[in-house]
Amino acid sequence: MTDLSGSFIIAKAVKEIGIEQIFGIVGVPITNVVVEMQKLGLPFYGFRNEQAAGYAASVVGYLTRRPAICFTVSGPGMVHAVPGAMNALANCWPMILMASSTSIADVERGGFQETPQIEAAQLYCKRVYSVPNIESFPSILESAVKESVTGRPGPVYIQIPANVMISTSQRQLKSLSPLREFQPGCGAVTTSPRETVMQALQLLMNAKKPVVIGGKGAAYARCEGELAKFIKTTGIPFLSSPMGKGLLPDDDEHVVSPARSVALKGADVVLIIGARLNWMFSFGQAPTFSPNVKFIIIDVSAEQSSKNVDNALSLVGDAQQILTDMNALLPSLSIKPSITEWWSELTQKMQENHKSLNELLSQPQKENEYLTYHQVFNVLRNHLPRNTLLINEGANTMDIGRVCLPQYEPRSRLDSGTLATMGVGVGYAIAASGIYGNSRPVVCIQGDSAFGFSGMEIEVACRFHMPILFIIINNNGIYEGLEEAPAEGFSPITMPPTSLSPKTHYELIIDAFGGKGYGVSTITQLDSIVSSTLQQIKNNTLEMPVLINVFIKPSGTTPKILSHK
Repeated sequence: MTDLSGSFIIAKAVKEIGIEQIFGIVGVPITNVVVEMQKLGLPFYGFRNEQAAGYAASVVGYLTRRPAICFTVSGPGMVHAVPGAMNALANCWPMILMASSTSIADVERGGFQETPQIEAAQLYCKRVYSVPNIESFPSILESAVKESVTGRPGPVYIQIPANVMISTSQRQLKSLSPLREFQPGCGAVTTSPRETVMQALQLLMNAKKPVVIGGKGAAYARCEGELAKFIKTTGIPFLSSPMGKGLLPDDDEHVVSPARSVALKGADVVLIIGARLNWMFSFGQAPTFSPNVKFIIIDVSAEQSSKNVDNALSLVGDAQQILTDMNALLPSLSIKPSITEWWSELTQKMQENHKSLNELLSQPQKENEYLTYHQVFNVLRNHLPRNTLLINEGANTMDIGRVCLPQYEPRSRLDSGTLATMGVGVGYAIAASGIYGNSRPVVCIQGDSAFGFSGMEIEVACRFHMPILFIIINNNGIYEGLEEAPAEGFSPITMPPTSLSPKTHYELIIDAFGGKGYGVSTITQLDSIVSSTLQQIKNNTLEMPVLINVFIKPSGTTPKILSHK
């Protein structure tokens, strides 16, 4: 039998298991593995920094329920990618981090790029594997992928010593089959006992002020169909977490996001589906929630229901299956929630907040005035198609964008997530474009600070001719910046720590890579460019990414965050 190279064995196993995206940066000794992957038709997206590659791999797991691989060299390369695994762990997304390491014979001898990679990975991965010989790699990969997608999804680390990676084998190796767990509804589906589901329904039906909250875990579970049926049948108001937006379209009559604070504070029973009572929901505590609120928590993990709140009713299992069970039991109940007064209270608050928001959005831009966040978002909300995959990252840019930009489909809003990770935007956009191609628009809206974390990765988007629309909302700073550069002779070390270089022309960066950049400062300019770019995406004629650098109003001479009197 002909010798099989380690590179071929690794590539073949990755292909057979059904992984479809690999991100990373080549180098010794992984380059030959990547070449073999490409020969087998696997796309490898070569990034400029492993951190962004790790973020890209992490979000693929959320969008597809398949783990992608972030593949790096040893030492610094692997450590740079650890934030991607940390991001996947915090957000409960499947991912494989795979790296070379020092040859076994050179460990603890000062080997090439020798680093305690296993120890680093153990902090942020569900499980770690070290490959002892090349013949064991297919079985280890199979175990790693299963581990990443089952239970609470998360990242898994595979370490391949350099001597193993460059070895050969004459043995007939195990062939792998694509895992059924990749497909929603085809893996191990778990649900709660019927009596527990019925108890939850009775609590909801007897509530005076019930609310349902859907998180990105519900979006990952693909339960939007059963959720819509449940909400329509019961008439219970619905809220989402930031990345849960789109589980129900934001224009659905049951969505009460504009009255979020009133809904949370007033609710007496809250059904939580695939969301966690962490910092985003004030840990389920007063004053955000009523001190007497009763929580019903649907989660794939039993441990989650016992965190932060006492006496929650826990429904452990697959969210789609549990909602299916709930819908099946609803006709047997003799009562429905009597919540007319509750709806009246929420509707009044929604109308008030809609009016206030519309006033901000509709403000005209006066001559020689800066654009505002709301004026920019008003242009975008008038043009973005309903099926847009939106990446929204930054501080003000993300927070204001979440309120201003409606979502209509699940898994359509990507932001900094549970870990509040800044720098994910460009990597997420590249990953999304690699998945969806021309089938839906991919639009990445970032603050200028957020763009700075991974802005060089737009070269990757250009290299792969990705039809992405990047929009930088540029206020010259982190939170807020200066209108003008300090006068000559001013010491840079005394500048406010929130300030960045004023009026930076980020649009010139993408020009250097063959994309198209625009710098705009008026509603008319922005409206025209956004409209024409989205039309090109719709017509499948946009051959390179576009970046629009939108200059908006900074805070003034001295940022208010630093004003002390």
